[in-house]
Amino acid sequence: MKRIGLIGGTGLLGFTKDSKLILPWTLENSLELDIDTPFGKVPLTVFNLSFNDEKCKIFFLQRHHNDGGGIKSPHHINHLANIFAMDSCELDFTISVCSVGAINEKFIPGMVGIANQYIDFSGIPISYNESDAEFTSMTSPFDHELNKDLLSSLRESQPHLSELEDNDFLLTYWFSTGPQFETAAEISAISKLGGDCVGMTLAPEAKLMAEKGNRFSAILIAGNHAAGLDPLNPNAVLDHNIISSTATSRSDPVWSSLTNLFN
Repeated sequence: MKRIGLIGGTGLLGFTKDSKLILPWTLENSLELDIDTPFGKVPLTVFNLSFNDEKCKIFFLQRHHNDGGGIKSPHHINHLANIFAMDSCELDFTISVCSVGAINEKFIPGMVGIANQYIDFSGIPISYNESDAEFTSMTSPFDHELNKDLLSSLRESQPHLSELEDNDFLLTYWFSTGPQFETAAEISAISKLGGDCVGMTLAPEAKLMAEKGNRFSAILIAGNHAAGLDPLNPNAVLDHNIISSTATSRSDPVWSSLTNLFN
């Protein structure tokens, strides 16, 4: 039985209301868990799925969980606790789903791609290795075989993008600490330095997953044009609610790619 980790926002849970999203799988039941870690408590939801004689467990983490209600701002996410909790679940692999700002002209809002590399120039260290020096290789931060499987499914579920090459779906994620969106000048610089998209959560997750030795990949949903790149209005104000709504509406290709990993 596969044990799969899934990290994302609450918009991912649409399959609990629309069972067609995970066909041919069926949601049997779910269980709420609180995982105690040395870095704090982490709430997880475990979904038990079935298809004929096959079973699958999804361990879902809402990365912005907040005991005080609402959602935790990106720069306050407790990544150390989150990834420690996921690692304790003995998962076969984990997939992170992230809403990002699109920079690469071929990565248009509404498109779903895959993280192939990340760039983190934030200067903010994060590690479980605080006493003894250990150095984790990040040459390939995302699992090659998982990315290969995800790419095949994402291409199939987005036939309107058939003219694109495989490499157009494999993206370099630029990590921005937030919680403010970037300036147009920053996006221009990020583009020149190789960033295909920008987001506020993925790099710490990838680093800590690598330290734990876990298989890890990330699905990227282009929720908006990054600052200054909207062809209709370069001065458009970025609105988090609109961006989140766009990302949530693209759950079909996300679940199509995920369900192919359940077997």
